[in-house]
Amino acid sequence: MAQTTWQFPVRALHWVIAIAVTFQQLTSLFMPYPGTQYLFPYHEYVGLLAGLAVLLLWLYSYAAYDLPVLLPWGKKGRRLVVAETLDLFRLRLPPGGHQAGLSSFIHGLGLLAATGCAYTGTMMFTLVPPWHKGTASDPMAFTHYALEHKFFGTLLWVYIAGHILFALIHQFSGDNVFGAIFSLARDKKEEERAGE
Repeated sequence: MAQTTWQFPVRALHWVIAIAVTFQQLTSLFMPYPGTQYLFPYHEYVGLLAGLAVLLLWLYSYAAYDLPVLLPWGKKGRRLVVAETLDLFRLRLPPGGHQAGLSSFIHGLGLLAATGCAYTGTMMFTLVPPWHKGTASDPMAFTHYALEHKFFGTLLWVYIAGHILFALIHQFSGDNVFGAIFSLARDKKEEERAGE
C-alpha cells in the first residue's frame, strides 16, 4: 500500500491534538477521586488548547476542501465506506492515507467526538472558570454539559483504541502510517509550492 505524507498543517495539528487529547483522557481517569482538584485547572487549560487545535483542523479541512474526505456524505463516498467496511469482514484492510473511504471517515468521526468534548468542556469552563469559587452560575446547565462531556469522552476512548489498533495493523502490514503523519519534514509537493 502506498502511503502519501499528509500536509504539514494537518500533521502539526495532529501532534497537538494527539498530545492534548491524551493528556485530557488520562487526567479524566483521576479527577473523580478526592484530592485531585489540582488537576482541574490543567485539564481546563489543556482542553482549551485541544479545542482550539480541533477548530483549526476543521477550518483547515474546510479551506482545503477535505470535508468530503472526512465526512463522505455523497453517494459515492457512502458506497465506498460501506464497501470497505464489508472488506474488513473479509479480512481485507482498507487503504489509509488522505483519500475518501472508511479510514478517513473514522478520522472524521473521531474529530466529531473531539469537537463534542471541546464544545461541552468550553461551556463548562464558562460556567465555572478555574478562579471561580463556589457553585456554577447555572448548576443545571453545568450538569447537562458535564454528562455530555463524559459521553463524548467515552466515544473518544473507543476512537483512540481503534485508531491506535488500526494504525499498528497498517504499520505492520507495510504501510508507513507513522512516518506519514508524524514526520516533521515537508513533503515534495509542499517544497515545490514553497519554491514558487
